[in-house]
Amino acid sequence: MRTLSQSRPQSAQILLVALLSCAILGLTLASALLLVQSQALSVARSMGWNASLAMTEAGIEEALTHLNRNAPFFDPAEATNQLAAHGWSRDGNVYRAPRRYLAPDSYYDVRIVLQGTQPQLYATGVVNRADLIPTVPALATIGPGAAGLYAPVPRVVQVLTRSDPLFSVAMAAEGQIDLAGNNVTTDSFDSGDPNFSDNGLYPFNNPEKRKKNGDVATNAGLINSINVGNAKINGKAQTGPNGTVRIGPNGYVSGGTNDDFNVAFPPVRLPPTLGWLLPTLPADVQIDGVSYRHVILQSGSYYLNQGLAGSLYVGTNVQATLVLTGNTKLTGNSDRIYLAPGARLILFMDAPEFSLKGRGVVNATGRAQNFLYFGTPRNTKLSLGGNAAFTGAIYAPDADFTLGGGGNDTYDFIGASVTKTVKMNGHFHFHYDENLRRVGPSRGFLVTSWREL
Repeated sequence: MRTLSQSRPQSAQILLVALLSCAILGLTLASALLLVQSQALSVARSMGWNASLAMTEAGIEEALTHLNRNAPFFDPAEATNQLAAHGWSRDGNVYRAPRRYLAPDSYYDVRIVLQGTQPQLYATGVVNRADLIPTVPALATIGPGAAGLYAPVPRVVQVLTRSDPLFSVAMAAEGQIDLAGNNVTTDSFDSGDPNFSDNGLYPFNNPEKRKKNGDVATNAGLINSINVGNAKINGKAQTGPNGTVRIGPNGYVSGGTNDDFNVAFPPVRLPPTLGWLLPTLPADVQIDGVSYRHVILQSGSYYLNQGLAGSLYVGTNVQATLVLTGNTKLTGNSDRIYLAPGARLILFMDAPEFSLKGRGVVNATGRAQNFLYFGTPRNTKLSLGGNAAFTGAIYAPDADFTLGGGGNDTYDFIGASVTKTVKMNGHFHFHYDENLRRVGPSRGFLVTSWREL
């Protein structure tokens, strides 16, 4: 009996120690489980946060692609006419895509806000917690109910863009540029800046307003990719990688040379609708003492199933687009394309050859952006000759461009050009209008800033 009475306290102590040990083990196990759960939820939150941004980026990619494919590069101002397509809806200057689901409960919303030539893109990405459970093993072992312990966080991004100008230099080409001849010069001015123009016109009588950005550039990476000869280049001469520039004994390039020019020139697409058939008049019409075979007196889109058969007149304040599907050769001494004050003409050449001599393009507005020439891939030959003064901009990346003669005391070539090759001779002077970078055609839109809201 004495022995039994002595074993009871020892048994109680053992039991107490066991209970305390179990309690400690239980607390440790519970803490470990809570830690695992907390870690799993943290991983899920992190994955949801990152996945939401990826969803937002998908929205931005769609908006930028939609903008570049459906805003016509030849005239950014016309983007409003074609962005409400492919399921996108319009509300004023805002265009919205339908909600895109990339998982059962995860999606993005995106919209484009037009701000002139600098559209803004907004995208919101949301990844639902339920869509993450299969990808987080620890969360799945705890149970789907654990996913309800946090809510998905939408991520909103604002992207600012700018127009990528077609005419970023005075003269550009895919292949060789040959500035043979005498008294060939390039320089620049800015029709949008009164400090570097005469009320928007080239400052013939104010040399101090002229600028030295008459750059000549080619993608060609060949020996003598640019033959400056005796020309005076008030700007840079740029070639593709490993290309060289030949400068004659009396020539110079004020801005130096480099071989890092590499620019893609997209092909020209015709407008989606051709509009009205432009009649060829049976006899010339006299306007201000000049004969014209074609007359446009009303704004709109026109086409000809042939080339121009004679001079073309575009009336005062008329805004017109004209598509030519046949070769055009204007060779008479008085042949011309005349733009009356306030007129604007976008000319598409969908035929192999366009040749203009005589009086050239008489642009009474004096602004290069008011006459835009676009050559499709079918347009392979383009020439200006005689006394063909020119005020406008040419984009024909598949055409060999020849400029001959020239030398008008008032207007030479004012604007910019992009062609396959260039052959300039005579005494043509080339004056680049830097304002084309701001108000001229665009090859698309580039991202300038990215900000999470």
